[in-house]
Amino acid sequence: MSDASTLLTIREVACFLRVHRATISRLIQSGALGHIAIGSRKLVLKTDLQAFIENRRSLAANSPKGE
Repeated sequence: MSDASTLLTIREVACFLRVHRATISRLIQSGALGHIAIGSRKLVLKTDLQAFIENRRSLAANSPKGE
């Protein structure tokens, strides 16, 4: 299995982003963070996490600066 197809748990994603697991669950539920479901478990592909980060980075770069 290649590094790009690595599956991460919600806990692993939360630790990586330094946010609470509930935040990751909300991002998944809203569709902002891609995932796959296996039974009742939700897992995030490493490539989906990277795409999420890049998307947030580009949004931050294009947003007007605060005063």
